This record gives sequence, C-alpha cells and structure tokens, in this order.
Amino acid sequence: MTEEQIYSRMMALCSRREYCKSDIAAKISALSDTVDAEAMIRKLCEERFIDESRYAAAFVRDKCRLKGWGEMKIRYALQRKGLDGDTIAEAMGEIDAEQQKERLAKLLQAKAQTLKAATPEEKRAKLLRFAISRGFTYAQADEICKTIK
Repeated sequence: MTEEQIYSRMMALCSRREYCKSDIAAKISALSDTVDAEAMIRKLCEERFIDESRYAAAFVRDKCRLKGWGEMKIRYALQRKGLDGDTIAEAMGEIDAEQQKERLAKLLQAKAQTLKAATPEEKRAKLLRFAISRGFTYAQADEICKTIK
C-alpha cells in the first residue's frame, strides 16, 4: 500500500471511533514497514483525528459502564496503551464513586448467588478475589463484602 492509501485508511478508522497513538502505530506497522508512522500520527493528531484525552475519556466511560471494570484495571489498561499520567488522571476524574460502589455491590450480589463455598470466610475470600480481578480496590471490595450474607 502507498503512504496516501494508508493515511486515508487511518483517517477513516479514526473518524469511526476513538483510537490512541499506540493503536494507530500498530495498525500502520502491520500495513507497511516503510511508512514513517511517527509523521503520519503527528499529522493525524494535528488534524484532530487522534486525541489522546478524548480517547481516554471514552475508554473510561466504556470500561466503567459497559464492562463493569474498577478504577485500578482501567488505569493499568490506559498505562499499557502508553498514555501519560495527566491524561489518565483527567479521564479518571469522570468516574463517579457512588455509581462505582453501586455497580460493585450489584456485581458482588450476583456473584455471591453463584458461588459454592463451604464456609462464609471462603465465600468472602472468593468475592474479594473476584472484585480485585475486576479492578476494584481491596477497601472497596471489603466494604461491600461485609454487607453480603
């Protein structure tokens, strides 16, 4: 593919949904080894096809509301994408702590119904591990687990 064709394809991709720089760099390198990905990404950023803060905000909203991820898991995923700390902190500010707490309570209630545990301590430990694997802190999970019978 020529550089113009790759650039057109990247513009089309970015106009459909949000992408971060690392995602686009991976797509460009998969299409061609000879294209200067840095220059192309810089041009896409200048033309506002790529905006990392917009991407981070959309990522946080989607993972929080649709996937039910906790703050820690979202933060680590954004760090793996190569976003800077300020952008991540700004996007994480959109998370409503009360809604997160309610989501975690519903999630743990549903999980508690499906668990098979011999003792209450074993059940609590399984619930804590489940909540932590979803990206919630131990303190958040512990607080909710105390209310679940």
